[in-house]
Amino acid sequence: MAFVTLKDVAQRAGVSAAAVSQILHNKGRFSSDTRQLVLKTVGEMGYVPDQRARSMRSSDTKTVGLLVPDLRNPYFADLVSSVEDEFYEHGFSTLIGTSAETVERQDAFIENLLGQRIDGAIVVPQGAASQGIKSLIARDLPLVFVDRRVQGVESVPFVVSNPYTGILAAVEELISCGHRHIGYMAHSSLESYSINERETAFRTIAHELLREGEGVVADCDSTYESRCEAVDYLLKRGVTAVICAYSPDAITIIGALHDYGIEIGKQISLISFDDIAPFRLMTPNISVISQRAEQMGRKGVELLLEAIQYGVRHGGSTVRVPTVYLSRDSVSTVNTSFQKIS
Repeated sequence: MAFVTLKDVAQRAGVSAAAVSQILHNKGRFSSDTRQLVLKTVGEMGYVPDQRARSMRSSDTKTVGLLVPDLRNPYFADLVSSVEDEFYEHGFSTLIGTSAETVERQDAFIENLLGQRIDGAIVVPQGAASQGIKSLIARDLPLVFVDRRVQGVESVPFVVSNPYTGILAAVEELISCGHRHIGYMAHSSLESYSINERETAFRTIAHELLREGEGVVADCDSTYESRCEAVDYLLKRGVTAVICAYSPDAITIIGALHDYGIEIGKQISLISFDDIAPFRLMTPNISVISQRAEQMGRKGVELLLEAIQYGVRHGGSTVRVPTVYLSRDSVSTVNTSFQKIS
């Protein structure tokens, strides 16, 4: 007769392995119905905790690493908060580092991380499979990549957003408001698979819903000058609405438009990725395409804990969280009297 594993119980009950473990140890926040279902399933299947696995886990450090690009970016601050809170609920401490959007800083933190006693790590990677990323994978620690993909890596699970759903909803609303010339601010210099995927999604949607030349793409880097040049290019092409792939770019654009005397939500519409607090506090409130950072963070923690506590690896799998468009005051009916900058 085959041994019943915790994963078997989880599959039968329709919950995660982590949820079964917490309920068996009388931890976590679950409804009485869920607790009763799990306990009933345990009894029906005759599950007995594996003492050898429990013994192996006794040497765990209850510490995990977390690497993000920039804590000053409110989007990543929200992601860190979500991940850290979730780990705390499960009794884990978090070692947090930042890459400053550079491979050098990323790899330096990874080198330091590998010198620590940790049980696993969640990483927002810098695009390519750098030496640091390769070393982390080679160590065979439980590992999850969140928010961004690394091309060529097949052994690590990814939790990423699906940009198509949010961009489609945003463009559809702009069209319903009379906008036909819609600009898109790309940021290819980040060499981020996820951010480049957003540009691809916009180009696809523009091809499907707009006429030739009505969807205008401008690229920029992280300098103020480059962002302003991109804004100038879009305005000269006569766009009446702009979608930004990266929230720091949008913040610069807001300032530039103010300097030009162009009113957001009246003379031009603006939408940005990242549902960050500043966008909710500005006047007008900025419409956003939300990657749902909290959901991505929680899913990343769930996958990592399953690997750490139960040896359940999801290498090569991808969890895609649909983006959601949140309409606010920065989008309005097209202003036909607004003239493009010559």
